Amino acid sequence: MSEQQKRQSDLDQDQEWARTQPRVFNREGDWYFSSREGEIGPFETQGEATEQLDAYVMLIDLKEENEQPVTPDID
Repeated sequence: MSEQQKRQSDLDQDQEWARTQPRVFNREGDWYFSSREGEIGPFETQGEATEQLDAYVMLIDLKEENEQPVTPDID
């Protein structure tokens, strides 16, 4: 599996989190991956689930990079 990538919002955090369960897993013959938002799948193969996980992480990072923080107007 590819090296775990962190979300852009996680890069500032110094603490390392130990993953207690694999990110990509098999349930009743179908493959899934877990995210903060929940389980995503099913996929036919472990490779497909891993590829989709990598694409999902890239999409989330891109979304976060394009979000502008809202700052109040102070006069």
